[in-house]
Amino acid sequence: MPENLLMIVSGPAGSGKNTCVERLLSESPNLERVVTCTSRAPREGERNGIDYFFLSKSEFEKNIESGNFYEWAKVHGNYYGTSKKSIADAFSRGKDLVLIIDVAGAKTWKKIGEENPQIGGRLIFTFIVPPSEEELRKRLRGRGTETNEQIEVRMKTAVFEMGEADKFENKIFSKTREDDFLALKKIYETSKVEISKVK
Repeated sequence: MPENLLMIVSGPAGSGKNTCVERLLSESPNLERVVTCTSRAPREGERNGIDYFFLSKSEFEKNIESGNFYEWAKVHGNYYGTSKKSIADAFSRGKDLVLIIDVAGAKTWKKIGEENPQIGGRLIFTFIVPPSEEELRKRLRGRGTETNEQIEVRMKTAVFEMGEADKFENKIFSKTREDDFLALKKIYETSKVEISKVK
C-alpha cells in the first residue's frame, strides 16, 4: 500500500491558500486537515477533535515533557502544537493530511522531516505566490477584515515570505481561484502517484 502524504501549504495572508485547501478537502475524500492541539478554551461552535484537540495547560505540558509533539509553541499565553499521535492515527486509517502553516512553520517541518525519516518521505511543500504586491494589497483590502495599519503589517510579512518561496519544492503562481485550486489538486495527485512508486 502506498504511504500517505502530509501536504504543507504556505503563502502570505491573502494568497488564497485557505480557499484552495478548503476546496481540495471538500473534493478529496481521502484528505483530512491536520488537527492540532491547544491549551486555550474552545470558542463558541468549536468541537474537540474537529477544530482542535483541547488540552488543559498541565496536560499540554506533560505531553511536551514526554516528547509527544512534532512541534509546539506558546502564543499569547496559550500552547499550540502538532501531536505525533494525531498524525500517526490518520496515517493508520490510510488518510492523507494537509496543514496550512506560515513560512517559519514550514521550515520547522522540513527539519522534522530530516530528523524523522518515517515522516520525511511523506512531506510535500507548496507555496502560493501572489501575482504582485499590488494585487495582494487589493485582496487584503477586499476582505474588509483588517485596518489599513494591519494590512501594512501583513504586507511587510508577505514581502519577507515571498522571498522564501524558492525554498519550497512546489510553487503555485496565483491567478484565479479556479486556476489555483486546479494547480494544488495537480500537485496532490502527482505526489500520490510519485509516492506510490517508492517502495
